Amino acid sequence: MGDSSSVYSGIKKHDNISYTALVPNLKGLEEALKVDVKEIALFTAASETFCKKNINCTIEESLVKFENVAKIALENNLKIRG
Repeated sequence: MGDSSSVYSGIKKHDNISYTALVPNLKGLEEALKVDVKEIALFTAASETFCKKNINCTIEESLVKFENVAKIALENNLKIRG
């Protein structure tokens, strides 16, 4: 996901399409805000092993992190889905 910002910046956007950025944590949100994303999707995993390998934390830790990410996203008028 390290190049998500460059992908988002590089695509031609159409007014009638919603472009959502996957945001697993605060760093992901900061990157999304830099490229003027309007909608984010928070995500975790159904298994502890996958969650640890994918976003480097437990499911419970990811849910705790979402609270701060969602708060900052809402302060920046972003739409949020999970």
